Amino acid sequence: MTHGEGVLSPKMDAGKTLFGFSEKATRFPGRGRGALAGLLLICAGCGDLFSSAPLGGDLAGERGTVRVVFINNTPHRVVFTTGTYDPLDQTSQPDFQQFGLRESDVHLDGDSISPVGALDCARVFSIGGPRLLSLIEANVPDAQTDDAAFVEGVEFFDTEMADGTDPVPRGRAPGLEAALGTDFPCNALLIIRFEPDDVGPSEFRVGFELIPSESHR
Repeated sequence: MTHGEGVLSPKMDAGKTLFGFSEKATRFPGRGRGALAGLLLICAGCGDLFSSAPLGGDLAGERGTVRVVFINNTPHRVVFTTGTYDPLDQTSQPDFQQFGLRESDVHLDGDSISPVGALDCARVFSIGGPRLLSLIEANVPDAQTDDAAFVEGVEFFDTEMADGTDPVPRGRAPGLEAALGTDFPCNALLIIRFEPDDVGPSEFRVGFELIPSESHR
């Protein structure tokens, strides 16, 4: 495992934009809560992680994708690793993406929304899950990863410091794992929201919604 300047999954060519995202997300005015109102809210990670649901490819053995968009409803930069993997396959190579802390990284600032990206469809979609991180280390040893983003869960930072000092940590959110078949189907659009959490044990939380591929909304 190489920890360096890039955040490159070996499944991506060096000349391509990672995960379909540009380096800066689109900033939206105020909170983005109303932008995707009315979508189905479901329980993520509360079902069978070892689903036998189909992987969404057009031919036997092929995989579909899951599209993902991240909405940051906090004033802070969000730092995390996300990806998909097959938990029963000890050789599973996760398809993953990192959102980093530095300006040079793919990053997600406060009150902003990412472009829509895509990951290979697999049995588990994860944000900051320990199994995702361990499979990346074990099975994708040539990947260049960002130390700041290679963390369990999600971390939040103030980065626009007036005196030019280092980013200031503002809290964490627990990671999220969602199971294929129970929580999402292949070829769906997953909507991930980062929100302040005034009632839970952590300062922030991760919300999960989806639009199925056959939806006409």
